[in-house]
Amino acid sequence: MKESTERYRITVGDGGLEIHSSQGSSLHFTAAEALMLLDILKNEEDKLKLMAEQTSPMSVRMRF
Repeated sequence: MKESTERYRITVGDGGLEIHSSQGSSLHFTAAEALMLLDILKNEEDKLKLMAEQTSPMSVRMRF
């Protein structure tokens, strides 16, 4: 079994949302931009879950 590695680090601070990849690239969003992204992801949640299930060799189930 392969050891898991952290691919992304997400931080929320006074400046908004930052997403850093393990390869060194990063994305920065203001609070308003992050909320717009969250709304888009919520609207596409069912489609994203279906796509993940179809491409994953293991079932994907996440609970928050």
